[in-house]
Amino acid sequence: MNSQEEEAALVLCSMKNSKVDYQTALQLEETRLFTLNKHKFQHPSSPTLFNHHNRLLSLVPPSLADIIGNCSTPFVKRLTRSDTKKTQGRLLFKYNHVVKFLHPLLRPSEVDKIKKRGMIVCVYDCYGRMYEMVFTLWGSKAYVITTRNWFEFCVDHGLKRVLDWVTIWMFRHNVTGRICFVITSERRFLEKAVEPVFDLPLAARKKRTKSCSSGRNLKRRRLNDDDGVIRVN
Repeated sequence: MNSQEEEAALVLCSMKNSKVDYQTALQLEETRLFTLNKHKFQHPSSPTLFNHHNRLLSLVPPSLADIIGNCSTPFVKRLTRSDTKKTQGRLLFKYNHVVKFLHPLLRPSEVDKIKKRGMIVCVYDCYGRMYEMVFTLWGSKAYVITTRNWFEFCVDHGLKRVLDWVTIWMFRHNVTGRICFVITSERRFLEKAVEPVFDLPLAARKKRTKSCSSGRNLKRRRLNDDDGVIRVN
């Protein structure tokens, strides 16, 4: 961290309990996204890929410590309307995110199984509660964690579209060798919630794209991408 980043961190700390207007909140979010994306990620083949074990243990209760083996690189996404909709019952991941951050932990046979018919996985929350779901390829451009248990997970944790971001981890069970997930959530408040462009109907999305000619609107569109930010700390 250079001196400018340290100075910025001190300013943000001093604003911890301050209420800011909507425009300032958007500018702060844009700065945060730029800072996170500026740092390059570890290549999937790097030996440090699985060195997230201690970080994951700090996010879950001690009762899970003995079952957590090698871990994937975590990534973050903002929940969309379809992610929290009861009739959908799935959490959508971008294809390239899964390939880059989760595939290195999977065996080739497991990747084939996930693509062809899906794999039953155990999904844990920050309290150690387990939800059985299915991890599968959806069409050819996205992966999902699905079944009605995902909507139950949303209800149990009070997850809301736009406001809540989820951090996704994958780990291999130390005893059974099964693939498991840990999903934790974080609520990020803005004075005015902004709808993700991804969730608008196609016609409205095209119309909104044409109307986003000013620099401010272009910034808002970038901030409201479906999958938010990839984060590796």
